[in-house]
Amino acid sequence: MLPAMTAIRLRPWKPQTFMPVSAQVYSEIQQFLIYEALLLDHGCIDRWAGILSRDVTYKICNCSGSDRIGLNAAESVDNSRESLLRRLCISQTTGAEVRQDLPMTRRFVTNISVSFAHCRNEYDVVSYLRVARIGHEGAADSVWSAERRDLLRATDRSFAISRRELLIDSIEAGIAGPTQFL
Repeated sequence: MLPAMTAIRLRPWKPQTFMPVSAQVYSEIQQFLIYEALLLDHGCIDRWAGILSRDVTYKICNCSGSDRIGLNAAESVDNSRESLLRRLCISQTTGAEVRQDLPMTRRFVTNISVSFAHCRNEYDVVSYLRVARIGHEGAADSVWSAERRDLLRATDRSFAISRRELLIDSIEAGIAGPTQFL
């Protein structure tokens, strides 16, 4: 059973003083976000779970234009790592033959902005996400967009998502599940 929707008060985005990270760090973060999108597009949930930090906080918010100004979401979900993965496992329990009949989802990550966070080896990342659901006929039958506000922590090999706030631009109720916007 999915948790009840509760109102979450998201932090307003405040641009920080422009302090560019190195081109190498920017490129590595960009590649990390693209890799994450590929994992989700291809249903590699176990591998995706590996890029979440143990203490991740994950907020998903469906914001319409008027709600976005105050960032007081009418519908939002606050997830711990365990509850997020539990919800994903429930959505992945359909049989392989049923999954082949489901529409494809493609994620496009753009407008990536990276700045230093307050801790060493942590980065504040703002990016835009465009999600297209491709129907059985091969045409996009639904397209949505969102803004992501991430805190990425450098690891030995790559990065881990430590915090994510996902502000979904208005979507049709009941269409997008968590796996479409993660």
